[in-house]
Amino acid sequence: MAVPITPISVGDVVRLKKAHPCGANEWEVTKLGMDIGLACHGCGRKVRLERYEFDRRFRGWIVRVSEAEAEERVAEKPDGQPDAAEKDAGTDGR
Repeated sequence: MAVPITPISVGDVVRLKKAHPCGANEWEVTKLGMDIGLACHGCGRKVRLERYEFDRRFRGWIVRVSEAEAEERVAEKPDGQPDAAEKDAGTDGR
């Protein structure tokens, strides 16, 4: 039987089939792609699950991020990180 693909966004907080060993069962989605990056809300541990494995273990949302917020989070860059143009302007090419 095929497992349906779960529509998720970066920033969603989800519940999985089993709790983490720390006791928490809330995970924040931090990365999307072939594998799903998750951060435990209890201890902060970061893990990655293959997409198929995530879809099998998924049990529901705790918090859903709207599509607009998800796009903003992906587009944001960390504070203090210069973009490529700023990096090139500060070097002399050596």
